[in-house]
Amino acid sequence: MMIQVTLLDDEVLITDLLSNFLQQDPSIEIKNTYNSGATFLHGLQENTTLPDIFIFDYRLGDMDGLELLKHLRTLEIQIPVILLSSHYNDSLISFIVKTGFAAFLPKNMKPSALIEVIHEVYNKGFYLLPAQFEHLREQMLLKNQPLTTDLKLALTEREIEVLHLIAKQKTGKEIADLLFISLKTVEGHKNSLFLKTGAKNVVGLIVYAVQNKLITLDELSLY
Repeated sequence: MMIQVTLLDDEVLITDLLSNFLQQDPSIEIKNTYNSGATFLHGLQENTTLPDIFIFDYRLGDMDGLELLKHLRTLEIQIPVILLSSHYNDSLISFIVKTGFAAFLPKNMKPSALIEVIHEVYNKGFYLLPAQFEHLREQMLLKNQPLTTDLKLALTEREIEVLHLIAKQKTGKEIADLLFISLKTVEGHKNSLFLKTGAKNVVGLIVYAVQNKLITLDELSLY
């Protein structure tokens, strides 16, 4: 398994240092590095293959990470995006849910911890820091209201099964094995769940599952 990563930061020193460090992990390969939003978007047009994960700095000289994420989704590129920010706060967990980032991390985190995050995002589609998870639990307790008025109409029985397993932190392969279906079928159900629930990432699906009482907060444990 080789995880291909593309880095974007407006400081050349950061992309160079991070690239060199991350590639010390034998399973991580840096596919490209960019130092502006414009060069990144130009690179998207020229590259015939895409990485497994993007890592964006939030504040760039010409645009920000949220603009770039929206551009990717407009192009129907659903690759997970890890966002690094110098203006990080644990309470901004709702930012992940609303915008669709796979992870939102402080820029001063240890590079060794970033390697763990990359593997988690690659395997599960998202990563929450422990403090972020606690904030998410608190927010769901305060806002435990259904997001849809007719859940049975919205989701099939199989989709509910897949949603429950996603919320229980099962990978796509684990879900396929547990339900005796193919990985391609699992991905099809996940795509349908995103469409029907309006969630922009896996965290959003988990929030949906809790708010619609498909899984309880006591059952939900990320660590």
